[in-house]
Amino acid sequence: MMRPSEQPDLVAPGEDEAPARFTGVAGDSIRVASFTLASRVTGVVKVAVIGAVLGPTFFGNTFQLTNTLPNLIYYGFLAGSLFVSLLVPTLVGHVNTGGLRSAERVAGGFLGLTLLALAAVAPVAVLFGPLLLRIAGPGAAAGATASQEHVGRVLVVMFIPQVFCYCVVGTATSAMNTRRRFTLAAAAPAMENLGIIAVLGATAVLFGNRTTIDSVTTPELLLLGLGTTGAVALHAAVQWWGARRAGITLLPRAGWRDPEVRALVRRAVPSIAQAGLMAVQVLSLLALANRVAGGVVAFQIALNFYFLAIALGATPVALSLLPRLATLDLRGDLAGFRDTLMRGFALGLFIAVPSAVGYAVLAEPIARAVAIGRMGSADGIALVAAGIAPLAFAVVAQTAFAIASYAAFARKDTTSPLISMALQAVCCLSFAGLALRVHGSATITVLGAAYGAAMAVAATHLILRLRRRLGPASHRVSPSLVKIGLGAALMAAPVLYVARGVGAAVRPPLGPMSAVLAAAVAGLGVFVATQLAMRTSELRALTGGLMQMVTRRRRARQGAGDV
Repeated sequence: MMRPSEQPDLVAPGEDEAPARFTGVAGDSIRVASFTLASRVTGVVKVAVIGAVLGPTFFGNTFQLTNTLPNLIYYGFLAGSLFVSLLVPTLVGHVNTGGLRSAERVAGGFLGLTLLALAAVAPVAVLFGPLLLRIAGPGAAAGATASQEHVGRVLVVMFIPQVFCYCVVGTATSAMNTRRRFTLAAAAPAMENLGIIAVLGATAVLFGNRTTIDSVTTPELLLLGLGTTGAVALHAAVQWWGARRAGITLLPRAGWRDPEVRALVRRAVPSIAQAGLMAVQVLSLLALANRVAGGVVAFQIALNFYFLAIALGATPVALSLLPRLATLDLRGDLAGFRDTLMRGFALGLFIAVPSAVGYAVLAEPIARAVAIGRMGSADGIALVAAGIAPLAFAVVAQTAFAIASYAAFARKDTTSPLISMALQAVCCLSFAGLALRVHGSATITVLGAAYGAAMAVAATHLILRLRRRLGPASHRVSPSLVKIGLGAALMAAPVLYVARGVGAAVRPPLGPMSAVLAAAVAGLGVFVATQLAMRTSELRALTGGLMQMVTRRRRARQGAGDV
């Protein structure tokens, strides 16, 4: 018997199927977003603490860049960020036809092959990863560059085991999402972030916060390196346990012997190339940010806010759509596929557009709120604000690109997103070259603008390609976009007014954070009020999804009581 959270979306007799189906999408999106919020907020706090403890220094740059490398290897060069989109459609078919043991076999085989690939890639990363710090060129002193490379090599050796942990995380997340268990998969990264925050706190207590790239000691490096990797291992263990609770015990298998796993890997090759192109872009941007002392930390803080908005909008909607779109594609229901996808675009942009406007207006107040400790100097605040502002409107483009990519993956089309990502990489690296001609915070501004402009090009290209293949949908997005854009525009002035007023009235250190929170509440109130007045369908879908989620939880409690 299925649990309430695993039941399919039900449609009453005579009810329009598409809106009813989409209420379930909205409900799952709310559930994913609510727990992802905790993970992303702790991620923002983590990077802020890195800035507070290590400061706008080349040591801070070195720690942040080398600690990012395992993420980029797994989520980038090995397509870890696409594990869900690759595995879920296949596992859904197995769960529906062959049962959990069949899905367990495929997931274990894919895990085994990925671990084998990581074992080949890891030594290369150890040897060549620290060389990225040389790209700093004339932006950093020659002595600082040599010290960065030495310290970076020590840290990379301790950080590289994280990629194996992330492999377990990605496979376990796919297994849970296949069973429509989104909660733990979304919330578990918070444990990793809290663990790293604790390590940084211990570092500040034991070694102080005046360390430079030339004065760092071996015990301090060991605490930072091994402690951070231990936090990632804890995250992986929790996700593995979650997959087991969902009925799929993950054990590495000889996937190269399984024809279905080999076919899945062959289909994954374009996705690996796509993720690799994204990793090259991020690595290049971080390396160029290293031209400025503290630039890597500041740009990473800005990226964390950027990914926070993506995690609350694009990711929950895309994850919730994927199993449904995959099912519609298996049924051959092209009209239902198109309609559900268009509603997904509108729902994702319902969150992305006001988020982008809020970031653009509040770039400086946000920078003042999170640039604490050693990062709280005028230069540190300017660097963070310079990264947040240009990345704000990239949130809209990334949301559209993510949802379109998952729609393509649901149809087992990995080529279209790859072509669009290649176009983005060319544009991004071309635009980012302008950063070599500027200095200081202007370097960070150029990098953020280059990424945003390239993402807009890629999203437009992929959406047009999908439209040619799918044909026009009966549900139109443009009426919703007009209402969403109007609401976001109307909230800009109140947000700025409240931020300035509260910031002037409340003294530091609470003033900057209070200003941001008060402005966010004011902006949310204005935006929701305008959407209510215009009767936006996306707001109704979110309300219906929330009610559905509450009803399912109540039924689950009643069932437990009966037992």
